[in-house]
Amino acid sequence: MGMQTDVKAAYKAGAGSAYGAPTRLKGVYMDLSGAGTLELTDGNGGATLLKLTTIAAPTQNPVYVPIPGEGIKFDSGIYVKTATNITAVTVFYG
Repeated sequence: MGMQTDVKAAYKAGAGSAYGAPTRLKGVYMDLSGAGTLELTDGNGGATLLKLTTIAAPTQNPVYVPIPGEGIKFDSGIYVKTATNITAVTVFYG
C-alpha cells in the first residue's frame, strides 16, 4: 500500500503563499474569468513546479486538475506566482 496522508485545502485569490511548509500538491481547483495561466512555484522565488494554461469558453467554468500518483513535492511550500484571469485557486495538498 502506498503513502497515505490527510488531504487539506487552501484557498488563494491572487499571487502569494498558498501553503508555507513542505508538502505534496494533490490537486488544483481554479475559478476562471477567461483564458489564463496558473504558475505554482516551490516557495517564493523557487522553481516552477506546475504551470497550467486555460482556454476561454463561452461560459467560464471552474476547472479541477487532479495530480496523479503521490502528487508534486514542494519542499518550500506552495506559492502562487501567476494567476492570470484566474479569480481564485484552491490547492489540495497533503
